[in-house]
Amino acid sequence: MEKTFSPHLTLAKTYWKDHIQPNDIAIDATCGNGHDTLFLSEICTVIGLDIQEKALQNTQKLLQKHQKNATLHLLSHALIDTLSFSYAPRLIVYNLGYLPHADKTLTTKTDSTIESVRKSLQILAKDGAISITCYPGHSEGEKEQSALEIFISELPSDRWKVTHHKWCDRPKAPSLIWISSII
Repeated sequence: MEKTFSPHLTLAKTYWKDHIQPNDIAIDATCGNGHDTLFLSEICTVIGLDIQEKALQNTQKLLQKHQKNATLHLLSHALIDTLSFSYAPRLIVYNLGYLPHADKTLTTKTDSTIESVRKSLQILAKDGAISITCYPGHSEGEKEQSALEIFISELPSDRWKVTHHKWCDRPKAPSLIWISSII
């Protein structure tokens, strides 16, 4: 039996650790069960968003268990531009799809994800980055990844560096998009 392997998450966390500093603000735009929020809270100030009350409850329990603090909002990532912060976030994280161990019919949606990423590019710090984990193994996830590939391919290369890490021989495997600003 093959060992469970999540290279997309390992790679994402490597990017995050290399990018953010203790005085930075990061936004976890899709809290889920709180693992990314917890990871980020060990490095910097975190603002977490999710549209499901259960996701925020799970995240809060995890943060309390590890004695970490983050500000959580019951809010769609499409409304990311309505948040207020003392200075612009240096990292915005998306882990798309559905809440693990919950209703798989409740997923992030292509239109709101593209809207949110577009808004994130506007509110991001000058030296900021966006991390997007895609899950094309389900139909909405496949649509999201395809739409994001088109969207990111059209970003001006004099302003953004964009990479998309994905398996060449596993088209339904999770992938990671990294967008960083050129200062």
